[in-house]
Amino acid sequence: MEINTKQQGIKVVADVLDIVGGKWRGQILAHLCDAPKRFNELKTVLNRITSSTLTKELRYLEDIKMVERKIIQDTPIIVEYRLTDHGMSIKDLIYHIVEWGLKHRSTVFGK
Repeated sequence: MEINTKQQGIKVVADVLDIVGGKWRGQILAHLCDAPKRFNELKTVLNRITSSTLTKELRYLEDIKMVERKIIQDTPIIVEYRLTDHGMSIKDLIYHIVEWGLKHRSTVFGK
């Protein structure tokens, strides 16, 4: 896909911000960059997220092919979430966001 107009570029930026923006999606993706996680592991590291919100966000990330849900065990059911091959492509972006965020915090809040 080629960007031919400024408006197309703005739409692409909006798409990316929709995925990594908001309160939880970027954090979920960042945690899954390290290793696959079970639902309760994600809930624990995300601290204040509700189960229903985590479920909703994981389903959205599954729908857009960033995350896959894998059943590890049937009884009791154990489910693991991991980045898809496509989802792995966001690791560099998250790394750059962290780098920029550190510089930004330093500029705004001092060292």
